[in-house]
Amino acid sequence: MKNTMLTMALLAGFAAVSVIPASAVPQAYAANYDKALIQEVNDRYERLEAKYRGMYEEDKKKSTDAYNAFYGQIHGEQRTLDKLLEEDLNYLTTLLDKDYKSLAEQYSGSSHRDALNAYKREINPKYSSGALWKYATGNNENYSSSTHWNFATQINENYSSSLMWKYHNENNPNYSGSTMWDFSNEMNPKYSGSKMWELHNESNENYSGSTMSKYRLGNLSRAEAEEKINKILIDGEKDLQSIRDKAVASLENTEKNTIQELTALRDTTVKKVLSQRADSLEGIMTLRKQHFGGGLEIKPLYISFDAIKVIIDGELQTFEQPPVNKDGNVLVPMRAIFERLGAVISWNETERSVTATKGGTSIYLQIGSTQPTVNGTPKPLEVPAQLVNSSTMVPVRFISEALGSEVSWEQAAQTVYIKTK
Repeated sequence: MKNTMLTMALLAGFAAVSVIPASAVPQAYAANYDKALIQEVNDRYERLEAKYRGMYEEDKKKSTDAYNAFYGQIHGEQRTLDKLLEEDLNYLTTLLDKDYKSLAEQYSGSSHRDALNAYKREINPKYSSGALWKYATGNNENYSSSTHWNFATQINENYSSSLMWKYHNENNPNYSGSTMWDFSNEMNPKYSGSKMWELHNESNENYSGSTMSKYRLGNLSRAEAEEKINKILIDGEKDLQSIRDKAVASLENTEKNTIQELTALRDTTVKKVLSQRADSLEGIMTLRKQHFGGGLEIKPLYISFDAIKVIIDGELQTFEQPPVNKDGNVLVPMRAIFERLGAVISWNETERSVTATKGGTSIYLQIGSTQPTVNGTPKPLEVPAQLVNSSTMVPVRFISEALGSEVSWEQAAQTVYIKTK
C-alpha cells in the first residue's frame, strides 16, 4: 500500500513538471537571430583573413628573395676570393721555385747549402711554419682558425650560430621562435592563441562563448552583437597590422645587419690575407737578400668583388656603386673619380650638370648629354653621363684623360689602370 502511494506521488510530480508553460523557457533556447548578420560577419572576417594572409605571403616572398639574393652574392664573392687566392698561390709558388732553382745553380757550393735549404723551406707552401705556408694556410677555408675559414663558416647557413644561419632561420616559418615563425602563426586561424585564431572564433556562431555564438543563442541583441563584433574586428585589424609592421621591421633589420656584418667580415678577411701575403713575402725577400743579395719583382695582388676594377697609381679603388660597362665604355661614380683624381667639383641642380676643375683644366658635363666640354672645347662621348642606382656615372676614360692621366684597359682582368704620375 505504501509503495503504491509513493508511485502515485512521483507520477503526480512528473505531471506537474510536464505542464510548465512555454513562456518560462530561457530565451537562449528560443532566440530569433538574423542569419544574414551571421553571414555578413563571417564574410567580413574571411576578407580580413585573406587580406593579411596575402600580405604575409608577399612579405615572406620579399624577405626570402632578399635572403637568396644576398646568399648568392656573398657566396659568389667567396668563390671569387678562392679563385684569386688559388691563382696567386700558384703564381708565387712557381715564381719562387724557379728562383730557388736559379739560385741553386749559381750557389752550388757547400757554403751556401744551409742558406739554400732555409730559402727552400720558406718558399714551400707545405712546410709547416714556413713563410709561404703561413700565407697558404691563412687562405685555406678548410683550415680551422684561418682567416678564410672564419669567413667561410660565417656565410654558411648550415653552420650553427653563424651569421648566415641566424639570418636563414629568421626567415624560416618552420623554425620555432623565429620572426617568420611568429608572423606565420599570428596570421593562422588554426594556431591556438593567435590573433587570427581569436578573430576567427569571435566571428564563428558555433564557437562556444564567442560574440556571434551569444547572438545566435539570444544572449546578445543584434545591436549589442554588431557593436561588439565591429569593435573586435576593427581593433583586431589594427593588431594584425601592428604584428605585421613589427615582423617586417625585424626581418629588414636582420637583413641590414647581416649584410653589414658579413660585408665587413669579407673586407677584413681580404685585408688580413693581403697583410699575411705582404709579411710572408717580406720574410722571404729578407732571407734572400741576406744570403744571396737582390730581390724579385713580384706582381701585386688585387682583390675586388666588383665585375670591373679600377686601379689608380697601383691602388685598387672601391666605390659604393660599382663601375659598369655601357656599350664598351666603363662608367664610374662621378664624384668619387673626380675627387680621387684631384679635381674640385660643383653641381648645378637646375642644369643637372657638374663642373670639375684641376689646375688650369675645367670640365663641364651634363647628365644625359654626349657633349661635354674641356676648357670650352666640345669633346663628344659615345655614351652620356647617366644615373645608375641613383649614382651619377661618367665615362672613366674621358674624365681621366681630360685631367691629364694615362688610361689603359685590361680585357682579361676587366680592369682599368689609371696613372696620374
